[in-house]
Amino acid sequence: MGHKSYKTTAEAHMRRTLELCIEMDRAAERTYKRLGEQCQEPALTTLFSMMSAEEAQHVEWWSELLDAYEQGLLPDIVHDESELTSRLHDLHGRFVDVAERSQGTLDPEQALTVAAHLEFFMIDPVFGEFIDLTEPGQGDRRHTSYSRHLERLIEAIQTYYPEDSLTAFLSSILIRTWRDNLSLAIFATRDPLTGIHNRRALDTHLAQWAAWSARYGRPLAVLLIDIDYFKSINDRFGHAFGDTALREIAHAIQSATRASDLVVRYGGDEFAVIAPETDADEYYLLVDRILETVRKLELVDNEGRHATTSISIGGVIGADPAGSTPRSIDKLLATADRGLYIAKHQGRNRAADPIVLGREN
Repeated sequence: MGHKSYKTTAEAHMRRTLELCIEMDRAAERTYKRLGEQCQEPALTTLFSMMSAEEAQHVEWWSELLDAYEQGLLPDIVHDESELTSRLHDLHGRFVDVAERSQGTLDPEQALTVAAHLEFFMIDPVFGEFIDLTEPGQGDRRHTSYSRHLERLIEAIQTYYPEDSLTAFLSSILIRTWRDNLSLAIFATRDPLTGIHNRRALDTHLAQWAAWSARYGRPLAVLLIDIDYFKSINDRFGHAFGDTALREIAHAIQSATRASDLVVRYGGDEFAVIAPETDADEYYLLVDRILETVRKLELVDNEGRHATTSISIGGVIGADPAGSTPRSIDKLLATADRGLYIAKHQGRNRAADPIVLGREN
């Protein structure tokens, strides 16, 4: 793996943050392996062996991210010795202290106590936020996988302790804290009204995909979508119904895209879609699906009045050769916005032809 020369403080912080994530999960892998070897209870031996293997998978996740960063495929989202970096350093120190308690033969209670302490530090929302900001299209899968990892431990604790015991109660708090923290982490990158990604997520993920597209010479499409005459919906039906329309249209757009695409609330009544591996032919298929899905929406207010909705779409396709300099976020969005203007000028309720950016432009 070719390494970057870390000339800036931001690069050093970004790399160190990823390294700390690797170190903590690697320590967890070793600790669970040791617990499995030292615990005399067969069921817990199996559990800890499984959790050790899962921690090894987590190490692979972070290592892949570090490798992607080394290749220039991730932006520097850690710009200073921020709360993110400071909290990771603090968590790492406490994590190592707990891991050291796993030395020697442990009875089931001691082993489960060590495991619960480890996972308590690993559910910090800093990890969820970092996953959401560095893994386009992968965050939900990562969160689901870790939830199952944590639930296995909680199930074991509740098996070995009475339901009304303090330990069982604290284990339920652990899983609830994880879910609450996950909600907080997701909130940082999600639009609260529609539930889809927000502008912060767009800026981070688009930079990543632009770097990936330029490095490997793969097409990248960016769509901007505007609701036609949205002001008239608010004026006629009220702002509460306007919010309902925004949610329904957002969900319709998301249902028409692929799992690898990122749907974002770009502004008040505007949305954006990042669509990797999308050439001109796939662009037309994608925008046709989105247009048709929105056209089929049936929006009815409390008085039984129907609202007609349509959207206009503009798009850009980055089609540079491998090894090119990545397109800037501003360039991609400005070009897509130009396409959106064309769609509106042509009469709305349609998608403009994609503007293709190649080597010459």
